[in-house]
Amino acid sequence: MVSIKDVMQKVLKNVTPTKMEKKKIDAIINLSKQKINNELKRRGINAEVFVGGSIAKGTWIKGQGDVDFFIKFDISYKDKDIGKILEDVIKSVFKKYTLLHGTRDYCKVNYKGHELEFVPVLDIARPSDAKNSMDASLFHVEYVRNKIFQNPELANQIRIFKAFTKAQGIYGAETHISGLSGYVVELLMIHYKTFENMVNSAEDMKPPIFIDIEKHYKNEREIVYFLGRQKLKSPIILIDPVLKTRNASAALEYKTFSHLILALRLFARKPSISFFKEKKLTERDIRTRSKSRGTILVIKKIKKKYPKEDIFLAKLKRKLEKVCVELERNGIEVYEHGYIVGDKEISVFFEMETIRLSKYKKHYGPPVWINKKHFDAFIKKWKKVYVDNVNLVCDIKRKETNIRKMVMNILSEELKNV
Repeated sequence: MVSIKDVMQKVLKNVTPTKMEKKKIDAIINLSKQKINNELKRRGINAEVFVGGSIAKGTWIKGQGDVDFFIKFDISYKDKDIGKILEDVIKSVFKKYTLLHGTRDYCKVNYKGHELEFVPVLDIARPSDAKNSMDASLFHVEYVRNKIFQNPELANQIRIFKAFTKAQGIYGAETHISGLSGYVVELLMIHYKTFENMVNSAEDMKPPIFIDIEKHYKNEREIVYFLGRQKLKSPIILIDPVLKTRNASAALEYKTFSHLILALRLFARKPSISFFKEKKLTERDIRTRSKSRGTILVIKKIKKKYPKEDIFLAKLKRKLEKVCVELERNGIEVYEHGYIVGDKEISVFFEMETIRLSKYKKHYGPPVWINKKHFDAFIKKWKKVYVDNVNLVCDIKRKETNIRKMVMNILSEELKNV
């Protein structure tokens, strides 16, 4: 049987950037920094360029060398629109760029086959001084780099775990993924020390899991007291080492966490490099699966309308959740739903149980003990009324009894403004 260590060695060869790749990235970084710093100096702007993200930490994966630049503005700019100031600088340096909207506006540039992001931050003395989440980013970089300096092997373990989460489709804290951010992946490896340790620990992982790497708090009770219930809704409560009032893994949802645990436990039982290979779902896969399951399948294609994909997908995710609620309200059980992202369009799909809908459905009203005014209004409007459990109920004719048509109608209504 192949061991976990054997698989990890193979994965590491696949995910470690080559010397040539590193050389190319370094050249792009040096040239970009020089251009931006020269333009800042020319305009008399008191700011400096720093590299952040996985490139700066040395945890990036082969073939995924996108670069995050942080333009650190002097604190005297705290009341100015540094996003707009930076945009003007980028506009002068690069021919084409995309303006993106976050807690502050920032810019994205495609340059020599690499995606460069330029993020404006303020030069603050400590993370707790941050009025904007972006301003604490460089402290995260410094923390992880120091940990890797103390234990260089940590960078390899982070790369392995990052490859695992990417392959499982749970990498990213964006709303449509609700998974593990790059920083959270790094912190988890700092905590567990090796990917193998995390795999073994998955056997006993039961949420909520409290992790406080720097021991900012005495115990879990103290964490709950100081952070408050609102910050502790995620299955893993990971105290940010550089900002103890923040749960770094707050974006993680239980569904994504469950996917992670399943993948880790299956990997432990039968280690294979296949767990590290991204599997892109196709429309053909969905049709084959639906046929095998014997479900009713509906696919609707929609065009992408936003320059920033994660905003579009976050909105789409919320809409599809509403569609599920509406279908279940109509007595249709959703077997599975999701979407496939293409270059210009997205294929939304719903699989339903193969049931035959009745001509009528139950329309639920208020509890039978509702006051006289509302009781009489319900009786008058619906005529034939009876009780289901404690609620007044009447039968109303369905507008549509064909499941495919009903699903398509609901989808069209919900997605027309997405």
